[in-house]
Formats: sequence, structure tokens, C-alpha cells
Amino acid sequence: MPRRPHAVVTEPLGTLLASVPKSRPSWLTVLKTTAAATTAWVLARQFGENAAVLFAPVIAVLTLQASVYGSIATGLQLLFANLVGTVLAIGWTQLLGLTWWSLALAAFAALAVARQITNTPLARNQVTIATLAVLVLAPVARGYGQWRFIDVAIGSVVGLTIAVVVPEPPHTRKVRAALNAWGQACVGVLCRIADELVARAGDEEPLGPDDRHGWIPESRKLNDVSAEAGAAIAGVEEVTLLDVFARRLRRDVNEARREQLWLTRVTLQVRAISLAVDRLYDRPGQAPALERDTLRALLAALAELLEQRVDGEPSDDTSLRAGLIAAVEQVHTVFPTALAVLDSVSLLGRLDQLRQDIVGEEAEALIDPDTLPRR
Repeated sequence: MPRRPHAVVTEPLGTLLASVPKSRPSWLTVLKTTAAATTAWVLARQFGENAAVLFAPVIAVLTLQASVYGSIATGLQLLFANLVGTVLAIGWTQLLGLTWWSLALAAFAALAVARQITNTPLARNQVTIATLAVLVLAPVARGYGQWRFIDVAIGSVVGLTIAVVVPEPPHTRKVRAALNAWGQACVGVLCRIADELVARAGDEEPLGPDDRHGWIPESRKLNDVSAEAGAAIAGVEEVTLLDVFARRLRRDVNEARREQLWLTRVTLQVRAISLAVDRLYDRPGQAPALERDTLRALLAALAELLEQRVDGEPSDDTSLRAGLIAAVEQVHTVFPTALAVLDSVSLLGRLDQLRQDIVGEEAEALIDPDTLPRR
């Protein structure tokens, strides 16, 4: 039985501590962060001339994120890291004092502890920084170990307060644009496959074993488009968390998540179709039982159906369903043996699965299961 790695911070201390802000800072966030840093510096100065003044604005800048949720997550990580780092530094100086070799050992110990913090990325770095800051500044700022807690508290409170008072507006338009771009990219791959099948119809030179059709790179790019849409949704979702003014937008976020799940299924089918067509067509040997022109027409119909769904228009798959049934019958008559047409039938099955994913729950199967004989 493999040994599980030990970690100082483990589940379920929570998604909150492990959270890394996903939303991209806007100009409003830049202005809020500037105000937070200035306010933290002014408040820290009220405690006197101390080195802590240097760090309170830094903590405020690190704490304030585009969302309340991100600000709380960052503030908790900073408090945790500075607690561990300060306790480690104070204990180290009491035990060994401050010399070059004790500083080196302290840095090594802090890094070793930070290495065990597996699920709080910001805290992992801040543990070492807090330890070294207390060790180095202790000789010039008396009582800095205690001040470290004060400057972190000031910066965290100021950053979180500004995040709550001036909430970030969710950029729902960017989410809509990203989802539309994702859907149109899937449509583009289907059209590219259909067009290239026509362009290579008269090409007698088959592709080599290491050659790929031109649509394969476009199919791979669907991963990047889906990642961009996912990041946009995550950013808006993060902004709406713990923000009482954005509760009305959570329905839109949930709807975007459902559409993301649907587009993920569609993308998987499109990529599988692109790989299957790449392997079957323009290769040496026996041509597939599914004729090129028939496949091109089915792909074009699928692209049109998907584009209608992405644009929010009513879609009718009646003719596409009839075309798939006719294609299956045509393939079966070319080679009466099922094994001889297995690849073509499998490809048609993927096309039909994509049709059903596009249409949704209202999609009608190619054959009524109740009409099948049962033993």
C-alpha cells in the first residue's frame, strides 16, 4: 500500500484556503488596490514609526482580489502563513540567536515546512517570506514578531473591507461571448472536415502514416477555446460568491455552467469524429464503405444544426435523422458482413450521437427500441 504524503494543511480545510483567484484584474480592481494600499499605510502609521508600516500596504495589495471570495481566500492564506512563519522565527531566534548559519538553517526549515503545504499555493511562499522578514527585521525593529501580526491584520482587513464595499461587477457579456466562440469553433471544425473531404476527393496520393489532415490542428485548438470559456465562467462565478449584490446573477452563472457541460459533450464528439475521419479517409488500402459525398453532406448538416443551436434559433433534425438512417442502410448494402463495415457504422454512430447531443432530450433515436425483438 503506497504511503500517503504528509501535509500540514489537508482536506477538508477547504476549497477556500486552496483557492487561487481566477478573475483577471480590471481597472476598477487596480483603483481599489491602490486605495487599499494607501489606506493600510495611513492606518499603520498611527501605531508609530515601525518597520511594520512597510508591510501593511503590501499585505493589502496581496489580499484585495476582484471578488470578495478571492479576497477572503487570500487573506486567510496570508494570516495562516504569517502565523506559522512568525512562530517559527521567534522560536528560532530564542533558541539559536541570529547569525549567518542560524539564518541559513531557519531558511531551510521554513522552506521544508512550506514544502509540506500542498493545497495553499500563496501560503506556501509566504511562510518562508514571513520567517525571513521577522529574522532580518527583528534587530532593527524591536518587537517586530508581534508587529508582524498587526501589519497582516491591518492589510487584510483593509483589503477585505474595500472588496466588500466596492464589489466587482460580473462580466457576463464576456462569458456569453466566450461560449458563443466555443460553439462556433466546433461548427468550424465540422465545416473544415466537410470542405477538405471535397478538396481531396480527386487526390490519388494517400496520406503517409505520420501525416494528418488539415482539420486535426483546428480540432486540437478546441481545448484552448474551451479553457478560455471555462476561465471566463469561473471568474464570474467567483465574483458572485459571497457578494449579496450579485445573487440575482447566480441563475445566469448556473445557466452558463449547464451550457459549458453541453459544449464539453459536443466538443468530445467533434474531436472523436475528426480523429475517426482522419484515420479512415485518404489512407492506403480499401476505401471506407461510407461514401465520401455522403459523409460530407452529413457533416454539413450537423454543422448547420449546431450553428442554429448556438445562435439560439429553432433547429429541426428531421432531414439529418433521415439522412443518417439512409447512410446506415447504404453502408450495410455495400458489404453485407457487419465486420467489413464496422468502422463506417461506428463513425455513423458518432455522428448520430452528436446529433442527439445538439438537439438535447427531445432528440429521437434512429430506431424505436420498442420495435426490437427481445428474448
